[in-house]
Amino acid sequence: MYLQRFKLNEQPFEPSPDPDFLYLSNFHQRARSYMESIWDFPNGIVSMTGEIGAGKTTLINAFVGRLDDDVCVANMNQTQLSPVQFLQLLLAQFGFKAFRKRKAQLLDMLAQFLSEKAAAGKKTLIIIDEAQNLSRNVLKDIGRMFADEHRKFAALRIILSGHSELNDTMDAAGIQGLVRLRLDLGPLNRRETSAYVSHRLAVAGAADKKIFTNAALAGVYRYSGGIPRLINTLCDTAMIGAGLQDQGTVGEEAIEAAARELKLEEPSSETNEHSVMVPLLNLPDGKGFGVLSIAYKGRTTSEFPLSMGKLLIGRATSNDLQIDSKFVSGHHAQIITGVDGKSMIEDLNSTNGLFIGKRKIRRYKLASGDVIGLGQHTITYYRERRGKPRLEN
Repeated sequence: MYLQRFKLNEQPFEPSPDPDFLYLSNFHQRARSYMESIWDFPNGIVSMTGEIGAGKTTLINAFVGRLDDDVCVANMNQTQLSPVQFLQLLLAQFGFKAFRKRKAQLLDMLAQFLSEKAAAGKKTLIIIDEAQNLSRNVLKDIGRMFADEHRKFAALRIILSGHSELNDTMDAAGIQGLVRLRLDLGPLNRRETSAYVSHRLAVAGAADKKIFTNAALAGVYRYSGGIPRLINTLCDTAMIGAGLQDQGTVGEEAIEAAARELKLEEPSSETNEHSVMVPLLNLPDGKGFGVLSIAYKGRTTSEFPLSMGKLLIGRATSNDLQIDSKFVSGHHAQIITGVDGKSMIEDLNSTNGLFIGKRKIRRYKLASGDVIGLGQHTITYYRERRGKPRLEN
């Protein structure tokens, strides 16, 4: 292959979710922080969603690798199961021979296991990958565990990971109140894509050697749309091509040739469903993504332009839009904006709730002119930008 040609110790762009190669973008850093904070809640669920190749499994593997020995982990990725099969498989991961048991017996076995581990000072965590395939009945059973008045499952924590439709499935199952934190892993932006490529090359032994030209890195972003799995495939193919031609660096031509071989299309204004969608993140003029007008007690204080992706709103300084008010939760809400410019707002289990007018909402597709209530603050959403945004101090 190309390892000797580029003086690398190992393959830098293998598709397997190797935690040693984990690159923490802003989205991934926040997701890891969410997972690590799961012990701060008395009980509940953290969910992480993202499209195929977004890096969910790699992030989970890295998180599990950092856990202390006092954590008992069941890492499940077989999810197309009945409620009884789900419990059987779960208990099997904890060392039980749980087959041919009824559901009530299985639940008792799990509760007893949790009680014993808690008494021994241990924590219990269930990680469910591909969770979008869980049936509504399984999710309802998970909800009943946390709602149990005898608190037999109080020591349990769960992380759900899956595609974006997982959010709708959880809401349909009625467990949204138990989901303490939700995060959707978006694609890498242009800067992060370049950093991602450099990081993986460095881990593979490139050190400070620049293997990809700047033009090549721009091409990687252009054709991959910032999706880690596509970045890996494109870079690996380009490096093979450059190595075969005895080139010392990977240039733009190698990326173009790899994109043609992989049938990746460069997005245009008439992008079809088979094209790679390039996320238009952090556009300087915010054109096409709308604006938020923030007001306190009826007086407009600032405007905030939207870009594609996720915008976190809350009191904590880690939010994208910080509102310093005792009526606003640390992470109160999030607005998700798609490539089409349409936005959805979602309550993140805030203490005082989220309102459109006088109606309390959980998830809501925003229309221009909607007024969002957060305590004594309001945020008015405008689909078209009205003027130069003024960011809050």
